[in-house]
Amino acid sequence: MRGRWLWALLLCGCDCGSSGGPDAGRPIDGATPVDAPRRDASTVTPIPGEGECAWEPGEPPSADLPPEHTNTYELELDRWGIAHEGDPVETRQRMNEAIVWARDNGFDRVVVPAGTYVVGEDTSDIYTAGVELVGDLTFELAPGAVLQMAPNDRHNYCLVSVQGNDDITIRGGVLRGDRADHDYVGGTAHDEGHGICVWTSAQRVLIEDIEIHEMTGDGVLIVGARATDEAPEVPSEHVTIRRANLHHNRRQGVSIVGGHHVVIEDSHIHHIEGTAPQFGVDIEGAGRTDRDIAIRRNRFHDNAGGDIVTSTGRNVWIEENTMVQCQADADGRYDPSLPCELERQVDGPIVLWKETDNVVLDNEVRMMMPTVNGRWGLIGYTRRDGPVRENPVGNFIAGNTFIDAGIHMAHNMRTVLSNNTLYEGVILGYLLACTRLEDNRIFRTQREHYKLRNVAGIASGNLLNRTEGFPEEDTVEVHFPMADDAPYRNSSPVFW
Repeated sequence: MRGRWLWALLLCGCDCGSSGGPDAGRPIDGATPVDAPRRDASTVTPIPGEGECAWEPGEPPSADLPPEHTNTYELELDRWGIAHEGDPVETRQRMNEAIVWARDNGFDRVVVPAGTYVVGEDTSDIYTAGVELVGDLTFELAPGAVLQMAPNDRHNYCLVSVQGNDDITIRGGVLRGDRADHDYVGGTAHDEGHGICVWTSAQRVLIEDIEIHEMTGDGVLIVGARATDEAPEVPSEHVTIRRANLHHNRRQGVSIVGGHHVVIEDSHIHHIEGTAPQFGVDIEGAGRTDRDIAIRRNRFHDNAGGDIVTSTGRNVWIEENTMVQCQADADGRYDPSLPCELERQVDGPIVLWKETDNVVLDNEVRMMMPTVNGRWGLIGYTRRDGPVRENPVGNFIAGNTFIDAGIHMAHNMRTVLSNNTLYEGVILGYLLACTRLEDNRIFRTQREHYKLRNVAGIASGNLLNRTEGFPEEDTVEVHFPMADDAPYRNSSPVFW
């Protein structure tokens, strides 16, 4: 690695540009990423430098799991007077009574047999209550079991609620909301109807092998308690979502609002559309803190807002996910023979707000259309206040593949872009300090490729190929006139 880290403050009134309109990049059917070594935690190392430019990524996040529950009670429908598709108030009340009875009598795993169970009881002017779980319990839906929220007109509901209890596993079956039959009349957004509510300040919750769809709000909502004058913040902690199918919910696949140690892995999150923000995963503390979050090996597609947005996250690791705007098969894999059913993606696919710190590793992002910001597979939101940053930890973005998509960085500092591959995409940097660009590759036949202005840091090993078909012999190394003094010089116009 050549050069040295430098930092300076510069104010310049320049538009950050765009990577083009709807036809800016040609699709590459079945494109295979250029071979690149996989990154793991051992290769995400402290960032060298001095003073303002030195920083160290956090540890890979993990979440503690609840204990295994093995003393099983299979719900006796006749005993409790629970009917398939029966009265939703009675079904809800009797199922909750059975859960409490089972736990009081030494059972810690309740299995609901196959069938459809409609639940829902209006308990306030704004809330419809569903199944409420006690602590230290596994609630399991057997194959063929469906828990359905009854049609209602309330702004808020939880089909399954944890409500501050700990050591809970929710597993199997289908949770289905009332989206199609909901009464949206009234002055509220009706966007708080959720499949599972992990609230408030719950500990060690596992959600696995489950399908959650048709909610008026989110598939899963994770909420912690705000700090007050009398008490400190208490997050919901150690929440794991794995092998879940979250789809066709109106607001979000997963919302994290005051969550620490959250893991979302090996899941399929798609067709989120209806009311903003419409993201697959939204990390948005709303007065709370969110930290130590892992989003890995998930498949995202057809999400109208975007796939992953973090506005408040600290130490968020986004690893080995695939993100396809549309043209994905039932398993979430890109199939160019399929039509694109998504009319518009507003933002994303990946959005990192300025003061968040993230490790973005080995993801594949494919775009078919621009968002409101252009064709940016990863974009950093800013305050347009120059190359400054309050958060001492930066962003490490490495080993990713972007197809018909670019990377957009502006008004920030402490960014590492390493070993990323872009097909028909642009890397844009504007008003950046403490920046490291190394071993990135752009394959793009059009004029724009690397666009840098007022960028301070070091660059080495970055490659470009602009020949149709991208023959290996036409790949050349690009040398950037990065700043080597402070205050630093403008980059040459040829790179803008």
